[in-house]
Amino acid sequence: MDVYDAAANMIAFSEFVVAAAKATYGEEARARAEVAGFGRGSFVTDLVINVGGPIANLLTAGTMKELFGTINEAVKLWKHLGGVPPQKSERGQNNTINVTNNHGQILTVNTQSLSLVFQEKASEAAQRFIHDALGKQGMDSVSVDAEHEQGVERIIEVSQREASAFVPVAPETPLFDNTIKTALIIEAPVFKDGNKWRFSDGSSSFHADIADVDFISRVNNGEAFAKGDSLIVEMRIQQNRQGERLVTEKTILKVIEHRSRPMQGGLL
Repeated sequence: MDVYDAAANMIAFSEFVVAAAKATYGEEARARAEVAGFGRGSFVTDLVINVGGPIANLLTAGTMKELFGTINEAVKLWKHLGGVPPQKSERGQNNTINVTNNHGQILTVNTQSLSLVFQEKASEAAQRFIHDALGKQGMDSVSVDAEHEQGVERIIEVSQREASAFVPVAPETPLFDNTIKTALIIEAPVFKDGNKWRFSDGSSSFHADIADVDFISRVNNGEAFAKGDSLIVEMRIQQNRQGERLVTEKTILKVIEHRSRPMQGGLL
């Protein structure tokens, strides 16, 4: 790992620590990770985690263990989900959540850890300092040790084969679902199965799946397209909330008509 990758990795980890502190102690908490020194090895760094804000005077080495516990449980939850949103989450006992993955397996975690995993900034930071770091040549694992009054505890241990799990996994909540009839200009037809076409509605460009099998069959049989051609379609628009983000999906359910570009008349 070169110096630029190492710096980006430490920044991402520091952002993750900030999110973890807020999930554990509340939004008023402030945290940062500081470099204390470098050790020998392929890449070993000593970091000091400082938590501040109104709660700073209430924290001791013992209560800092709560932060480390939140991080440790969050890592276990990411591995449990394997990069896929949970099948369901149900409230358990004593501030816990029972999280069922897509294989039907259940993991019980504290609400703080679940909140951390579903938080957009935290999941993006984890993706950068774990998933992306393990994609670099020569990186085979990421580990973090934390020191507290009971000793040293390993709170993060991720191997290269587990790296794919560390991506955003917040479940989507449906907000809007509507089907409209509209005209779209074809900007980029795609003839490879499974890929989205790019269209313009006159004000913006976007990608959309085409679910009309009859139209796809016509395309596969050689239907010709030219620049400026348009489609009259039935289009489904779905909007979901994923964590703190809004995600909009557009799908062409039916192609009603394929209109060729109007030909320009010549001057006599």
